[in-house]
Amino acid sequence: KLVIPDRRKMLLLAQEMQVVGCLEGFKHFSLYLRSSEELLVTIVNTNKDTDNVATDRLDLVNFDPVMTDREHPPSSPCHHTPSYEDTEHTSYLIGCYETYRRPFVWVRTGHERLVSRCEMFGTIDRDSPIDLLSMTRYVIDNISIWDILAELVLLTSEPPPANPFDIDHTFLDNLTSAEQAITTGSLLHSLNKLLCKDSVWATTEILRDMEHLALRHVHTLPSLE
Repeated sequence: KLVIPDRRKMLLLAQEMQVVGCLEGFKHFSLYLRSSEELLVTIVNTNKDTDNVATDRLDLVNFDPVMTDREHPPSSPCHHTPSYEDTEHTSYLIGCYETYRRPFVWVRTGHERLVSRCEMFGTIDRDSPIDLLSMTRYVIDNISIWDILAELVLLTSEPPPANPFDIDHTFLDNLTSAEQAITTGSLLHSLNKLLCKDSVWATTEILRDMEHLALRHVHTLPSLE
């Protein structure tokens, strides 16, 4: 049967998801917070930055098309997700349901590509959650929403980026000064929390991005006066 972690642990993860889910400006993925318990993650399938390729992190990723021998909840109906064929992105739904007291992840688009890339056969049941290393670790360890996002990026993007949380500075360039100030401030706040976790994802690449974000943030503030 499903192992039930304590309720507080689930609430903390859900709260973190609600904050991170409002962020924008990442290069490899975008986020859409559908509710206090559901986060839609859309990941770019192709990493075009050949200088940013992971060489030693794939051991942090595990994938099984369907969770087996476990009770699992139904997610929001799949037909609520756009059904058009998007060959450039793969979408996932992260569910942090208080009732079940553990996170679950469903593939929402790009099922066939994901199975093919992982050299597995068959198809993914759209109504069943997939098994990830972070899902397994959650029961016995403390994980954050960053761990789930990083694993999904490494699983999906080809080649996998060394830093799953690269910032899209071109995206920021196209924002107004007010939007830049809000976006960079939010990113700095959340990435600083990631660094404070002493996470395996807290890398020098993130520090460099934070330096650029801080400069951009400071430069936009005078224009708001």
